[in-house]
Amino acid sequence: MGLNQEMWGLLTLYQALRSVMVTAVETMPGCDPDRAGFTVALEAARDTVVSLVGTTAVSGPSSRPDLVGHIGARVLHALLPGRRMRLSARIVKCGTSRYNIWNRDGRPRDSTLITAIEITVHPPALPSTQDPSRALSGRWGQVCQILAANSNQAMHTRDIARHLGLPTSGRPLSSLTAQLCYWARNGRLIRTAPNTYKITLPDTLTPPPNP
Repeated sequence: MGLNQEMWGLLTLYQALRSVMVTAVETMPGCDPDRAGFTVALEAARDTVVSLVGTTAVSGPSSRPDLVGHIGARVLHALLPGRRMRLSARIVKCGTSRYNIWNRDGRPRDSTLITAIEITVHPPALPSTQDPSRALSGRWGQVCQILAANSNQAMHTRDIARHLGLPTSGRPLSSLTAQLCYWARNGRLIRTAPNTYKITLPDTLTPPPNP
């Protein structure tokens, strides 16, 4: 019940403001009613409620009541620009697309139920001696030589540090662990277990099998 009353109250206020706007515009011959701004009328109505401005009837020069009032005067003082004349006739846009073929990928135009998905996994390319990113220099070259000498078996970080002559604890070991993790993320090492790595080396770096 309260919601219906509020709705009808808002509609009544809207119609009252529209009536005041039309009455004010009619006092100016030749003025288009579309130039009356509803926002201006609404703000003027709020001012009359808050500050009691324009709530008393004012008589005009001919001793007749002023039909414009405070709200109408505000509307006439802030009229909107006149509507621009149409320069071209209305047309209906053509529904045909300008693009000859827009479905080049063969996707269905309507919603389609997906019943199966086919996934193809391509194995990574094996490293080669011509790969500049696998150049055996510095710490990377030393690690490659250590893994190759160990028949490319998975080795723990502490074992690699021991072969490099580094301490097996403390900051040097942490630095080596971070470096091995970085190489593993870039695909240069294979992580087989926590802190355990191996690498697929070229044939020239892999020691020959024992006879």
